[in-house]
Amino acid sequence: MIKKIARQEALELYPSLPYLTYDNEKDEETYHYPKYYSRYYLSISAKSIKTHIPRIIAEFLKVCKACSIDQLLFLGQWETPWLFQQNDYIRAQEAMNFLKSNKVGKRFNGALMVNISDLPHFMKHLAWLSRCNATLPYFHFTDPGENIVGHLCKYGNLHLDTLNESTDKLVKEALPNTSLIVTDDCYNPYNNRIVGRRIIV
Repeated sequence: MIKKIARQEALELYPSLPYLTYDNEKDEETYHYPKYYSRYYLSISAKSIKTHIPRIIAEFLKVCKACSIDQLLFLGQWETPWLFQQNDYIRAQEAMNFLKSNKVGKRFNGALMVNISDLPHFMKHLAWLSRCNATLPYFHFTDPGENIVGHLCKYGNLHLDTLNESTDKLVKEALPNTSLIVTDDCYNPYNNRIVGRRIIV
């Protein structure tokens, strides 16, 4: 099940969610990000991005289960609606159609709460939406208890921050039981251009 939550309500209920604000007078952005305990850049071995995306999501869900996380809340880091950018690439179209089928309208820029049983399907589409549409923000996630924060980047890597020591211990214990690869930084595992990526200028 996917539940919509208005943007301001989500930020009030879950202050760990990252977001950007813009000061017109100073002409500058402020990035609001929670203080984290540990940071992980996670990738996976796969022959192509098409197999990489479902595999990294499946392995990440093992980490969620080890941390007793049964829901994740997703929110764009700035106010751009989820469906702002049009893209004729097939994977981006499928992602947009998936959101529309879950009653995400053209102007909706709030949060989406997703049950763990729906995460593989949801995160697959989110990964393609983020990968293909350069105009869109990163869609960060946190759990209802605000123990983790992260996002899937355009390269299909998982950026994961733990927000407390107890959760970090659970993550450290869970990672060896997955196929996730801990790296020093984010990188493009396939060293090629991102097919289907578009930007609105």
